[in-house]
Amino acid sequence: MFNNSENKKYFTKPLKLEKINNAFHEDIPKILNLYYNSFPENELIDLDYFFSSSSGEVFSIYDNNQFIGLVATVTNMNITNILYFAIEPELRSKGYGTQSLKQICDHFKNNKIILDVEDPAFSYDEAEYGIRQRRIHFYFKAGFKLTNIKYNWSNENYIIMINNDGNITEAEFWKFWKTRR
Repeated sequence: MFNNSENKKYFTKPLKLEKINNAFHEDIPKILNLYYNSFPENELIDLDYFFSSSSGEVFSIYDNNQFIGLVATVTNMNITNILYFAIEPELRSKGYGTQSLKQICDHFKNNKIILDVEDPAFSYDEAEYGIRQRRIHFYFKAGFKLTNIKYNWSNENYIIMINNDGNITEAEFWKFWKTRR
């Protein structure tokens, strides 16, 4: 539970993850709006991939019946990669992100859970460096740790983070991507 203060949300019950099975779900406009406004254009992929792939999933996140965010994952072997995770801008810094990550980790509790963060060493200015450092700090507070796995995709450099319960080798990471369906 969170304290009921000006900057925190008091959760009376856990947030709800709802798997979105197709592009006709009633909240697809909200999902798409949040998706396209939360991620740089060079990082976007067609969300249809998640609906047509046996390894991809998209979830809406709700507090009661209010849409608060999205998560898109790929699962292969015993690894789940959180590719996209976003909370509605007006609801950020209220505890929703941390609570949502806990729900996601509970949902995939039998898997190693990884996510990608932009490498601060490749920031193009001080402001971007600060944003990337804050993002990493957020994931640290939510129970993730940095790995030594780094890669470049779509002209961006990333570092892999993993939930504290797990470890992943670089060989496992690349096998995950080479064998996914």
